[in-house]
Amino acid sequence: MTQRELALRIDVNESTISRFLSGKTEKLSEESVIRIARVFNVSTDFILGTTVIPDKKNYDISELGLSVEAAKNLYTGKVNNDVVNRLLENPRFAMVTYMIAQYMDDTLARGYAAQNQMFATVGSLLLGQNQAPEAVQAARTANAMKIPAYQADQTTIQNTFMTVVKEIKKEAGSDLVAAKAISKEATEKMFAELTKGQDMQNPTITPEAVVDAITGSISGVDGVNQEALDNFNKALLGLMQTMVLPEDDGQDN
Repeated sequence: MTQRELALRIDVNESTISRFLSGKTEKLSEESVIRIARVFNVSTDFILGTTVIPDKKNYDISELGLSVEAAKNLYTGKVNNDVVNRLLENPRFAMVTYMIAQYMDDTLARGYAAQNQMFATVGSLLLGQNQAPEAVQAARTANAMKIPAYQADQTTIQNTFMTVVKEIKKEAGSDLVAAKAISKEATEKMFAELTKGQDMQNPTITPEAVVDAITGSISGVDGVNQEALDNFNKALLGLMQTMVLPEDDGQDN
């Protein structure tokens, strides 16, 4: 694109563009910068040289094709933005969106519905001619070949979407090993505290002590609701008390 063509596209004098590009002037109206960015589909920051990344970060809702409600859900955090980003960046997820679109407008379902009608008609014609065992069996076979209109759509969408989920999970990695190690360490520490000073061959640990140790380990965590924690303490204590074996009442006389 020549300077003249660019000047025409953004509605300024060619000399203005020439002086700006040659560095003879740094003056260029904000509107002109915005128009240049739109012409080349890059960010205004890239035009001004404040970033080397040309991709735009700010888009109008209409440019993205989002509804106001969808944009609001993203902005307010009603949806997990990290998950949404991972889905949109996954090439296979793009396929899923078109599969869902075809499912919604019955693109494939219409074909299966027509096919099912054909099998039904064949079955009716076979039975209408005679009731011979061969005709009855052929009619049953035709009927068995019918496929629920939406079954293929649903199965393909479900399988492909789960493949996408597995792929983004693989990219995100897993903290299970670390979590297990932390849980094991915390449990061993808790057991050591509960049995401190006791005979390790025959320690005595009450349900109350176990429950208090468990809830106590998370009572100081930010965001924990104390009332909910107290209710959990009572429920867990009740459960553990039902699991404790009753003492043997049988005594040697």
